[in-house]
Amino acid sequence: MRLPNATRARDLAQRFALMLTLGASAWGCAHAGPTHDEILYSHARIHVDQATAARWDANEREIAAEGERIQPIPADDKHSSTVPFRGDARDMLASLKASERHGATDKRMLSILGDRRNVQSSGIVAQITLVKGSEYKSEGSFRKGWLPLAIVVLPDTFRAGAVAYPKLALRGGTSWIYVREESASKWEAALVRLVDGKVDQQPMNISIAMEDKVEPVIGARFNWEDDDESIWAYCGGKCCKVTGARAQ
Repeated sequence: MRLPNATRARDLAQRFALMLTLGASAWGCAHAGPTHDEILYSHARIHVDQATAARWDANEREIAAEGERIQPIPADDKHSSTVPFRGDARDMLASLKASERHGATDKRMLSILGDRRNVQSSGIVAQITLVKGSEYKSEGSFRKGWLPLAIVVLPDTFRAGAVAYPKLALRGGTSWIYVREESASKWEAALVRLVDGKVDQQPMNISIAMEDKVEPVIGARFNWEDDDESIWAYCGGKCCKVTGARAQ
């Protein structure tokens, strides 16, 4: 079946744009990061009609605007492992939104290792979601200070103050993962939560994957490790991996 001229022209333009994108990737061309008028991904748009692409673009701009609203919190050199919130931290935390992007969230029954090194269920259902707009923060933004990366939610039925999942220091209710880049080889992470209306923080171990062969998925996940679950999330074009609570 022969396509109408307008449809053929649009299809050729889209294919040409994709070829340019793939060619740039093949030569390792760095992307300066999306602006409000750019989209994070373009590949899927060659498979949909103009109305769908326009809807995606509009929502992508709204996500980018949310990212602009989130600004780095400069680190305190005397307390480099904790987030030095200014003003009302409760309002700041409450304003953070969970990403609605497909694949940005993970909900599962967390696992633990038994006495005989066998995998067992912890009986705890947890959900982790990328912070909406955080995917638009460049690595340079993480160098400027702390940025929220993910929201972790556990049932709020656990006894107040009790740690429900020790490996990640998770308690009942909502917690927030903040990270920052201290140097090219060192990042900091903190688990932030509200306890009796006050901010409580737990420094976390974090490592960074920087040599992915293809662009990483924009999302947050629990990731099974030999010593229980860890947390993986998209951060500044890299993969941030939070592997457990750090001794204070």
